[in-house]
Amino acid sequence: MKKFIAFEGIDGSGKSTQLRLLSGSLKKIKENFIITREPGGTETSEEIRKILINDNGLKLLPNTELLLFYASRHEHVAKVIIPNLKKRLVLCDRFFFSTFCYQIIGAGGSRNLLNYLHKNFAFNLMPDITIVLDVDPNKAIQRSLNDKKIETKFELKTKRFHKKVSAGFRKLSSHKKVKIINGDREIDIVHKNIIDLLNKNKFIKKKIPYYFKND
Repeated sequence: MKKFIAFEGIDGSGKSTQLRLLSGSLKKIKENFIITREPGGTETSEEIRKILINDNGLKLLPNTELLLFYASRHEHVAKVIIPNLKKRLVLCDRFFFSTFCYQIIGAGGSRNLLNYLHKNFAFNLMPDITIVLDVDPNKAIQRSLNDKKIETKFELKTKRFHKKVSAGFRKLSSHKKVKIINGDREIDIVHKNIIDLLNKNKFIKKKIPYYFKND
């Protein structure tokens, strides 16, 4: 099996940007990989994403939301992530810890239900490394809105909600396979920190080069 990397953080943390920069680095050394995202990654999962992410006026109960995330994740893991891990590196924009921080810590969903669903419908699959970009919640949300110009359901949440989620991500530092990166720095510096981390841990056999905007 190849390696599985997940990028995590609150909305506007820069995880999607850093994922793209890492993909540029991997292309330089001709590493075989795919990029995917959650919720999403399959046709069915992308349809579920519209319910979960868009500000559609639906007032879902926390555990209803959690069940929908796992309907999406089950399709994604079974049809995309596991089959691809047999032959290539998988880079994923969000995975288990986003669900834990947003739906459990933030929204108050059931942790027991989360554990049951992950074991039975995501095959207990966890990334080989989870990179969490830690940023100031207020700056992150503003950055996200400036980038997209569209408020999603989660960006419309209260400041208290975002602070709870952000604190939840920081507490993940106790997990051996979770690495917290300061995302408040310049984009290129954050990228270098991620590449240095992966190389130091010999995440893949080849040394991963930096990839900058002018490359």
